[in-house]
Amino acid sequence: MKIWRFLISLELCLLLLGLLCAIMGAGSFLLTGQYAAAINAMPLLVWLRAVPVGISWWLWLTLVLIFGIAINTLFCSSETIWSRWNRGNLIALLAPQLMHAGFLLIILAHLTSALWSSVDQLEVHEGSLATLPNGIKFGVAALSVTSSPQGMPVGFSSELVTNLDNPTVRTVISPNHPWLSGGYGVYIKQAEMYPFKRALFEIHREPGAGLALAGSLLFVVGNVLVLTLKSRNGREM
Repeated sequence: MKIWRFLISLELCLLLLGLLCAIMGAGSFLLTGQYAAAINAMPLLVWLRAVPVGISWWLWLTLVLIFGIAINTLFCSSETIWSRWNRGNLIALLAPQLMHAGFLLIILAHLTSALWSSVDQLEVHEGSLATLPNGIKFGVAALSVTSSPQGMPVGFSSELVTNLDNPTVRTVISPNHPWLSGGYGVYIKQAEMYPFKRALFEIHREPGAGLALAGSLLFVVGNVLVLTLKSRNGREM
């Protein structure tokens, strides 16, 4: 029983969180050069397998600590539900567990993306056709660059034909406003008008995005319920 109490304790959670912050802080300063540049260009677990352990050790430890925090959260929720079921307000019992479930879904979302996400770069020209990794084709109808009075580029965008069978179906993408299709996001990263109109697209696939959204919603709902209940109890006192 002492081991179980330790596994579900808040002290263990705080210890793991403290270690996690320390290791991630150290790693963020240690990671430099080509390895730092490559970490954003491929799924995390692909990067971890390709990089020497002497460089990636802190991220392996990070994964172990996050796994430990997830297990602590799961055990804590199961113990709470088991010991307090039918002994009080059901909403008061489940509200914190919604926060825990949201947290666990967010972890699962990041793990999913770490395993199966992808990032591809594609150079396109105005009037050209491009293809998503799932085979869907789209057209680059127009490229545009906005310049400052001094002639420096300050923004760029692209008009895409998203349905080649109906060329009137179009969308405009710009930085932070991608076109989403079939689980892929098409982002414009750079564009230039000379010597001819061309742009650099990045095609992202984030399979964990839906899980992350669901987890975030559960976490918010759980927080709102907890705050509502505490506020109500405070007024009653």
